[in-house]
Amino acid sequence: GCFKRMEMKELGGEDAVVAIDPDNLLDFVCELGIRLLRNGAEIYRVEESVRRVLEIYGVDGINVFAIPSLILINFSAAGHNYSKSVRVRGTINNMERLNLLNALCRKICDGVLDFEQAKQELHAIERRPLYPLWASYLAYGAAAFFFALFWGGSVWDATAALVSGLIVKFALNVTMKFKTNLFFSNVVAGCFLAVVPILCHTLYPNYFHLDMIIIGTIMLLVPGVAIANVMRDVLAGDTLTALTKFTEVLIIGLGIAIGIAIPMSLLKLLFAAIG
Repeated sequence: GCFKRMEMKELGGEDAVVAIDPDNLLDFVCELGIRLLRNGAEIYRVEESVRRVLEIYGVDGINVFAIPSLILINFSAAGHNYSKSVRVRGTINNMERLNLLNALCRKICDGVLDFEQAKQELHAIERRPLYPLWASYLAYGAAAFFFALFWGGSVWDATAALVSGLIVKFALNVTMKFKTNLFFSNVVAGCFLAVVPILCHTLYPNYFHLDMIIIGTIMLLVPGVAIANVMRDVLAGDTLTALTKFTEVLIIGLGIAIGIAIPMSLLKLLFAAIG
């Protein structure tokens, strides 16, 4: 329901098809698919968006295949086959950019933009700055604070979770700069996550509850979007994508668990040695 089919006469009939270089069109839809994937779009949305955009520009034999790490596009134009596969690395789950990309697809399919205008708008969306760093830290701290309250923690627990959330954001930024893999990033974030709760509970056990602080902060690392997409892909019949995303969810969960277990185990060993 997001797209409206346009008749080719609105684009100038067959002349509109010939006017667009198929190689440029292939590069454009590949870039569009990559941006959709990287910003958190579901697989069905990526495939459907690329397919409908290609239909608007009048090409035939359209085949689009996407998984979280790869997009493959093939179509026929002027008696020739055009195909391209692109490796997609990393996601940022930027909902603002995803919304703008969806709006771009709708504009193309509604005939609001011609090909050159669509290319310019795609590049403009990509050049849009990400959220400022202070806003990201604020979001992490506030989310941890309110999650701790939501799960039954006290204001003291929520305050400790806020500090822990800020530290988690710092740890994720550092690992991102070194381009570490998903598992190691979550292990490091889990280690830093547990430091503040352990210290607060150890020093002031009557005010701080270890479980509430950790639960409130750990929600920052839970891959909610990935879990939702797994269920959506299963219902849509995209089994390969669902398995890929489910494996990613398991890796993230394992990394978080190991990360939190490391400082807690070290603390127990320290107390045993002191005792």
